[in-house]
Amino acid sequence: MSRSVPIPYFPITPENYNPQYLAEVTRAFAVYAQQMNTPGPWQATTLTLTPTGQATATGVLSYNSAEDTLDLTHLNGVTQQLGIEQYMRCNNDTGSQIDNGTVVGFTGVNGEIKVAPFQANSSANELYFVGVATFDMADDATGMVTTYGKVRGLDTTGPGAETWNVGDILYASPTTAGALTNVRPTAPNVVIVVAAVLSVDATEGVILVRPTIPMGLDYGSFDSTSSQTLAAVDTATAVTLGTTLSSNGVTLSNSSRLNVAQSGFYAIAASLQLTSGSSSPKLVYFWLRKNGTDVPDTTRAVTVNLNSGETPIALNYTISLAASDYVELYWAANDTAVSLDAITGLTFAPDAPSVLVNVTQTQL
Repeated sequence: MSRSVPIPYFPITPENYNPQYLAEVTRAFAVYAQQMNTPGPWQATTLTLTPTGQATATGVLSYNSAEDTLDLTHLNGVTQQLGIEQYMRCNNDTGSQIDNGTVVGFTGVNGEIKVAPFQANSSANELYFVGVATFDMADDATGMVTTYGKVRGLDTTGPGAETWNVGDILYASPTTAGALTNVRPTAPNVVIVVAAVLSVDATEGVILVRPTIPMGLDYGSFDSTSSQTLAAVDTATAVTLGTTLSSNGVTLSNSSRLNVAQSGFYAIAASLQLTSGSSSPKLVYFWLRKNGTDVPDTTRAVTVNLNSGETPIALNYTISLAASDYVELYWAANDTAVSLDAITGLTFAPDAPSVLVNVTQTQL
């Protein structure tokens, strides 16, 4: 092993005292001292490291023959297999220990990236998922979280009634913060593939962290179980909704406004049950409003004349919305003898709402 710096040479010793010789010796020692203080880059064809299995101090490399790579020892005894594991340096200020193997998510910054146990329920933001703690992180401790690679020393037999097997895919739990489950969560919970089981053991189990974070798309389903009428002819009237059937990022307000939390491209599908009060023809109009303004080219017209009969109307729109935008359905007619009717109390079938609207984010 050598450095890419010249080797200081010493002058040949003269037979008698020579002031020039003393100056040359002094110069040679000065060059040597300078090289020791500033050695320059190392150059080597071989590097011998501490063998696998021997304890190494923080910041020291060793060779891992089992993984055929270099081990780098970090704080808290965490050992990283270079090239096949990736870490993120994080801080725990939750007030309690985050155990090895805990799924964690981003909570802020305090000079370090702050993390806390992550729960993949319906209110979780999947973009805040970070990884899996790779040591017992005491409160206020800073250390490594695995974003890709093996996490060892775990109970991989499965929590509760679950039984884990080698090869099982593990998800962030929607019910227990920081936990893993081999049961795929269902909507509206967040589905994050976190790891795969490599070995099953009550204390020395191993998982391979390899996160897959699908981008969750927002949605909402709403209906009205009340009949709706028009107060005057040719007068724009909001179609009202009363019940939220399901919702993730899309909410109902003011009885008619469908609000979105995220920007994106949305599909709006409406099903309305239209009733005519007489046999005379009536022209009924439906259209879309965005933030209180009519959306161009969204009006659909239908003629009804079936006395007391039901006419189902289907409307489909696609629209780009910014965060906090809202949309509404409006309707009008040239005759007030029309209504949006609900049918309730059926003994052989579910109730029929007067209006059913589904809002689905199709692209971020």
